[in-house]
Amino acid sequence: MSHSTQSIITQLEQIRVLPILVTDDVDQAIRCVNTLAENGLPAVEITLRTPNAMTVLREVVKACPGVIVGAGTILMQAQLDAVKETGAAFGISPGITPVLARAAAESGLPYFPGVGGASDLMLALEHGFNVVKLFPSDIVGAARMAKALGGPFPDVKFCLTGGVTVEATPALLQQSNILCVGGSWMCTASLINAGDWTGIATLAAAAAAAGKK
Repeated sequence: MSHSTQSIITQLEQIRVLPILVTDDVDQAIRCVNTLAENGLPAVEITLRTPNAMTVLREVVKACPGVIVGAGTILMQAQLDAVKETGAAFGISPGITPVLARAAAESGLPYFPGVGGASDLMLALEHGFNVVKLFPSDIVGAARMAKALGGPFPDVKFCLTGGVTVEATPALLQQSNILCVGGSWMCTASLINAGDWTGIATLAAAAAAAGKK
C-alpha cells in the first residue's frame, strides 16, 4: 500500500509520537510493532543501524499492513532506493545533503530530512521538503530552536528526535510548529531482548496518552 506525504503527515498529526525501533531480529520487530500499534502508536520508524535492518523493514511492512512503517537513518541514495523497494511508507534522515535531498525529491517516496539549523532548512525547502526532523533536538535546542526557526520559516513543521522523554512530550507538542516527537524509550533494546511485551505495551500507552495531552 502506497502512502502520500500528506497522508503520513495527517497520521502523525493524530498520533503525535513516533516510536523509533532499533532491532536486527524480524520476529522481535514484528511483535514489537504490533504491541506498539495495539497500544495507540500505529506508526513506527525502523532505523537502518543494524546489519539485517533492510530485511527487518521489509518483513515488518508485510506483516503489519495496518501500521505506517517508515525507515530511519537513511544516509545515502542507495539506502533510499532499497527502502523504497521494501514498500516502506516513508524515509527519514538524521541530516541532509544536496545529493540525498535531490534523490529523495525525485524518488516519490515520502521523505523527511534532518536539519540542525537555518542553512539545513533552506536546503530542505529548496528541494520541496517543509516537514523535517530536528536532530539532535536536545542538543540544538528542541522547542526553542523550532520556535526560533518558525520566524523566518513559518510554514515548516518539525519532528523532534534526540533526547525526547515521555515527561517532556506534552509541553513540546503544545508548540504549533512541532508536528510530532520521536523516541525509542517505549521500545528499548533491553525491553525487546527481554521479551517484555507488557512493559512495552505500558510505555506505548503512556506515550500515546502524552501525545494527546
